[in-house]
Amino acid sequence: MLLARKGWLAGLIGAALVLGGCASSDDEAEVVAPLPEIANPIDASVQWTARVGNGIEDYWSSLSPAVAYDKVFVSERFGLISAFDQATGEQVWETNLRRVFAEGALQKNKGARLSGGLTTGFNKVFVGSENGVLFALNAEDGAVVWQATTRGEVLSDPEVVGTNVIVNTGAGKVQAFDVDSGEFEWQMDLTMPSLVLRGTSGIGQAQGAALVGTPDGKITAIIAENGAPVWEARLGEATGANELERVVDVDAAPVVLGDTVYGVAFNGNLSAIELRSGRILWARQYSSYSPLAISGFDIYLTDAKGSVFAIDRRNGLEKWANSELTGRMVTAPQVLGDYLVVGDFEGYLHIMDRDNGTLLGRVQVDSSGLYTQALRDGDTLYLQTRAGRIAAVTIP
Repeated sequence: MLLARKGWLAGLIGAALVLGGCASSDDEAEVVAPLPEIANPIDASVQWTARVGNGIEDYWSSLSPAVAYDKVFVSERFGLISAFDQATGEQVWETNLRRVFAEGALQKNKGARLSGGLTTGFNKVFVGSENGVLFALNAEDGAVVWQATTRGEVLSDPEVVGTNVIVNTGAGKVQAFDVDSGEFEWQMDLTMPSLVLRGTSGIGQAQGAALVGTPDGKITAIIAENGAPVWEARLGEATGANELERVVDVDAAPVVLGDTVYGVAFNGNLSAIELRSGRILWARQYSSYSPLAISGFDIYLTDAKGSVFAIDRRNGLEKWANSELTGRMVTAPQVLGDYLVVGDFEGYLHIMDRDNGTLLGRVQVDSSGLYTQALRDGDTLYLQTRAGRIAAVTIP
């Protein structure tokens, strides 16, 4: 069983385990699939690349780029945040939050340890830290607008819902702050099992509600204005024979499409939930902690072993599965036109036919590895590597 710690071993199950009083074992090394042979591969084109500091190195992280206001915003773990021109990749501004953690009340912390974000809204960029701090930066020049103390590590993307920015912390606290001032608004406490994955659910939203995955296998709907709970739906039961099998975290952000919420749990189910009531419409057994991708009638997911699936969102029936990339620490999938893409630990972006899962091509961004879902904006993908490289990629 793997502990939450610095190192690549945390990636073997994609999110390291946090536990108290349990030993760890690295005896069962996962077999890494070789790069598959591809006949007549299609090409992907790298439009531009840039770099932000040292990236995340070999730490666990959910940091990912954000696109807004004709800029691409990128953060490294150690405090640097940069904005790049979306069309050219030229740097627009850079802010160094290391200085914030080197002085005043925050100097006791071991560096910035940025880990949750990036998110944009109200002409601001939001990023959270393992030190329990949420920052709002001016999107035009990178100046710090405000900072707020959170109860626990910010390990997933903050979400702007209405006039609040909401975070889901590693201590099991969902907290809301005023988007303009950073003033604390409300808090909801989640149930924290003794053994959980390293990470927290991102936050979905619909009709003024925030939708949060919980460490005990549920999705809960919360009124974003005041934190009042609306409903909860269970995606996984802690019924396994050992501690690892009883981990049922919902770490993937719930996705709303029309009047339906889609979510997936580790050691649990992929489920469709009625938005209005929280009623489960259908459930199918899949284990994942990675974000979902939805396009048309299809849900795409990467499971905990690195297999990629397409599921009909109307009934939960599986359309296809691809297990050619198992053990390669495959990222969450992303849709781009007729293609589906995933990244891996060696920095390859793999291109699939979204209709049948056939591998069509690949491009290596850099050898440090891709660790987060590609960001799509229009016909361009934005990829972030562990070494801090950001790449804009298109597929003809």
